[in-house]
Amino acid sequence: MAVATLAQHLSTSSVPMAELEEDYRPMLKLVEVLIGVVPNCDPFLEIWPPGFRSYNLLVPNLLNLPISLFGQGAPKDLIGLAMYTASRAAECMYCSAHTCSFALRRGTTPEALTGNYNEIESAVVRVAEGISSVPASITHADVLQLRKFLSDSDIEWLVLSVAMMGFLNKFMDTMGIELEEAAIHDVEELIGPTGWQVGKHGWNSEEIEYFDFLDGAPLQPKATSLGSSAGNGAGPGFSHVPKDSLSTYLHTLRQAPGAIRLDRQWQRGISSRLAPALLDLEAEVGHSFPVLASMNHARPVRALASVLRDNLDPDLTALGLRAKAMVGLVYARVVGDEVLTAECIQLAERVDPNFNHRLMTAIGRFAAEPAETAVLPPGLTREEAAAVMLAKVGSPSPSVVNEISIEHATDALNPEQIVEVVVWISVQQLLHRLYMFYDAFLDIP
Repeated sequence: MAVATLAQHLSTSSVPMAELEEDYRPMLKLVEVLIGVVPNCDPFLEIWPPGFRSYNLLVPNLLNLPISLFGQGAPKDLIGLAMYTASRAAECMYCSAHTCSFALRRGTTPEALTGNYNEIESAVVRVAEGISSVPASITHADVLQLRKFLSDSDIEWLVLSVAMMGFLNKFMDTMGIELEEAAIHDVEELIGPTGWQVGKHGWNSEEIEYFDFLDGAPLQPKATSLGSSAGNGAGPGFSHVPKDSLSTYLHTLRQAPGAIRLDRQWQRGISSRLAPALLDLEAEVGHSFPVLASMNHARPVRALASVLRDNLDPDLTALGLRAKAMVGLVYARVVGDEVLTAECIQLAERVDPNFNHRLMTAIGRFAAEPAETAVLPPGLTREEAAAVMLAKVGSPSPSVVNEISIEHATDALNPEQIVEVVVWISVQQLLHRLYMFYDAFLDIP
């Protein structure tokens, strides 16, 4: 029997795919070309529309799409390997399947995806895994080793892909999104023997109307053993992999104008230049998120600033910014990120004019305690208590969401609020991975 998930409980509130197709067709088509399917997460993210916007701003801008498809920036086969490694380190089986498919299509070898690395792949894996593990294990020596092969500019793009997967890993795993049957078929023969399994993502929804645009060419797994080599050189496990080609580029270019229009609309008010974008963010939310100042590429900074602005907009929140500050603090304390903890407290002081240091300290203590002994502090509203509890079970990797926590969340929070909580801890995981990298990059103890 399938494990119950938040997504299962929210399936009746999910937005119909046909409605998403009408509003966001270019975005959906681009993702389908990249991984072969339209992800099942889309109808759930749109329950709280800023969540869907966050997702669609982060993916193309932190992956530098479509430019990276044409060979600009870090090698795309290494980007794919880094994304897959990050997902396995976070134990998100949903994203592990999608990133495996993404990586194969970008030229990553099946051997690398099953743990047989050359020297540069080993350096990439060490950094990606080091950022994504909890606690983080990346060191300055890992960065120096990667610098032997890649420029700092390319390393930043690689790290941004891992940070972006932090958002996706957390959302898909905590929500327990159903994995598409086509995605399972694509990769289970290759990565199943490495310990990958569908797990909580194997449920089937009767509520969601799935949509297939037919532009995502499927992988073609072989029926033979993984140890053999395909005669056409495609590698073990596949008779054909639809790698990037003229067809990929044409499909991408066809959807690009519509996707760019949406992207510009969602980022309106944030400068496309690096320093002004940080100033715009500080003007909007009263906090500039210092980690963004460590970055050298303006495009992802603008996207991140736009996402943070929307997530902290008092007119867009269904949960309330006071509760959101608490949720962020819970994530930071669960993963033991002291810098992110301090940032969450600073943010709380800005969004809540009646900020209570004693209450926030108690919430931080609750987050850090073992689940079996943790007691919620008094002084919380019913919705705040439910949000904090959901953040506590959603923050570990993998999450520890179960039937009891689902019942508590769905009893006190509406579907918009639940999605907003999970989106916000997903943003925190993205920021956490960036902090872990730049601490190692700058050799900060």
